[in-house]
Amino acid sequence: MVKLKKHKKIILFHLLVNVLVVLFITGASYIHVPLEGFKDTAIYLVHLCVLQITVAGFIYFLSLFKWVFRVLFSFLFVLYCLFSFWAYTQDMSITPSLLQAIFETKTDIAVDLITWPYVLFVSFSLLVLFFILKFHSKINYKQGWRVFIIPAILCLVAFFVMEKKRPGSLKNRLPYNLILGIDAFYEIPQLQLNHEITESVSNTESLKLVFVLGETVRADHLWLNGYERNTTPKLSEKNNLISFPKVFTKHTYTGASVPQILTNQDLTDTIGPYTSLYAIAQKAGYETTWIGNQTLEKSYAPVAETNKHILLVDEYKSEFSFAKALDEVMLQPMDSILRRSEKELITLHMIGSHWWYENRYTDQFRKYQPVIDSKYVPSLSAEQMINSYDNTILYLDTFLDNVINRLEKENVPTVMVYVSDHGEHLGENGKWLHAQAGDEVKNPAYLIWYSKSFQEKFPEKVHLLCDRSFNPTPTDVVFDHVLDLLDIEFKLRP
Repeated sequence: MVKLKKHKKIILFHLLVNVLVVLFITGASYIHVPLEGFKDTAIYLVHLCVLQITVAGFIYFLSLFKWVFRVLFSFLFVLYCLFSFWAYTQDMSITPSLLQAIFETKTDIAVDLITWPYVLFVSFSLLVLFFILKFHSKINYKQGWRVFIIPAILCLVAFFVMEKKRPGSLKNRLPYNLILGIDAFYEIPQLQLNHEITESVSNTESLKLVFVLGETVRADHLWLNGYERNTTPKLSEKNNLISFPKVFTKHTYTGASVPQILTNQDLTDTIGPYTSLYAIAQKAGYETTWIGNQTLEKSYAPVAETNKHILLVDEYKSEFSFAKALDEVMLQPMDSILRRSEKELITLHMIGSHWWYENRYTDQFRKYQPVIDSKYVPSLSAEQMINSYDNTILYLDTFLDNVINRLEKENVPTVMVYVSDHGEHLGENGKWLHAQAGDEVKNPAYLIWYSKSFQEKFPEKVHLLCDRSFNPTPTDVVFDHVLDLLDIEFKLRP
């Protein structure tokens, strides 16, 4: 106790610095988390404290060196404040896409983002930084280092222990997610593509296909597939709609499933290079467009970028944001793109039914209640989780109905293909969400709708799809189905 009193000034300095870092930086990762009740709030408060304890270890080691602290800490503090403002005010996620936009945005566009609240926040952070540096210069910052060095090391170790126990629990929040975002931005994508397409031909002069790439929708929660709730009231009334209830995948998260679906990679294949669906379609004369409501991950970005046109809506907010745009915002650009050419392949990449469910639909689809009211899953009942999830399927039903309605108005043969990247655990064996083993998460929804004119032009294709729709089928078929529906024949260099 006597030793602690002796080092009172240093202890007070570090307490104040860490409190200020919480207020200006790390707290931004928690401000938008929806919580209900004292228990939820207490749990996330503890989580914030644990995260800040790991950061405190880094701060202590920086503080031992006068100019390292003045230069490096100052730079990092201001840099993080520049990002935390957007996390606080707009729930923006620090992703490679956001960093790319920052590095590549023209000056006149960037200036428009500098608002008075932004200037005031940064100015206040500079005043706080000045206070921190002033305080640091008045203390003997190396005093008692023998006392504090072990706790500081333990703080650093705590980060790696937590990440090993629960990967992503700390690194996906400020300040660590900025480091990860920069690393991912500069990292060369692992997916290798084969661009050697020797032949790709379509004898069809006019055909439009909208490929809807869904998120986290399991096949057995569609009323079309025998689910007890009518989660697909509009799709169930559609003619010419085929469902494939027994499609399966071994991939339980987007980073692995999407590149497999969009290329000729099969479920057992681990050696590339692979060929992009869009590269083949373009060579056959199709205009290809990617409209996404998810940021492009490095795992499938090389495939998406083989499209002729790419449009990302709400690109600065990831699936982890709680103010993410609804998927319906993609319909407006789709309308204009449909009119651009007689041969179109348009991909709509949905945020779909990704957690947090309550941010994936509007009030009118809140049919099943009670719904989830906290992000902390253990505090929720199974009924709440399933109700909210099923409400996202109701929203999906209307979204796909809107896509089909637009295609029905076209004067050329049209097709809609919908496939989810994977399913979702909803309490089976005590499991929730995805990215883990289990049959429920490996059975994604898969639907194909075709227009009357398409059926008249390609009756044999329709017959074959209907005939095989109830067979157990790997997601490998999606690549082949889309190209066959586009009436494309292709050859790859051996």
